[in-house]
Amino acid sequence: MSIDRRYLMYTQEENITAREYILQAFLELLGTKEFESIFVKEIVRKAGISRSTFYIHFQDKYELMNYLREDITSRFLAFYDRDREADFLSIKTTTLHICHHIFQYRYFYQHEFNLPEYTRKLSDALAEKLGKVYEDRGYAIFASFGTIGYLTYWVKGNFSMDLEKAAEDLAKIGVTDWSR
Repeated sequence: MSIDRRYLMYTQEENITAREYILQAFLELLGTKEFESIFVKEIVRKAGISRSTFYIHFQDKYELMNYLREDITSRFLAFYDRDREADFLSIKTTTLHICHHIFQYRYFYQHEFNLPEYTRKLSDALAEKLGKVYEDRGYAIFASFGTIGYLTYWVKGNFSMDLEKAAEDLAKIGVTDWSR
């Protein structure tokens, strides 16, 4: 069963490449199977491509996962590159985009948030970004681990809270002055 090309999450472009079909198929498989149980044969069948096409783009499923990890993580961290002097409304909009991102790549995050090493690296990278915003290393660490902890809780709770409510709560956490 190949993926329905009309509903690709990974890209918005009209000219979708074989690499993007591979990424989408892999993400969909992560939603139904553990990473260890996914085989290249299944990925290519779901993507509707040949094995040789897969191997043009990736050496194996581990290289594919590393590529996705780097790409999706950099997309997440890019939300924190925006101007931090924004008002609360802008923060609400940004957190809504962050929650949309997490939900869009939910199968990836459901897998990765089970890995303490990934969660720690993501929290550390976010703390580095937030350190430039808050100019207080301790507060940046607290805020980054709190943000990732909140998102992990939301993901592991199977998104039981709707996206808008999660974004609203995350925005409130982001603007709270914890120094009082």
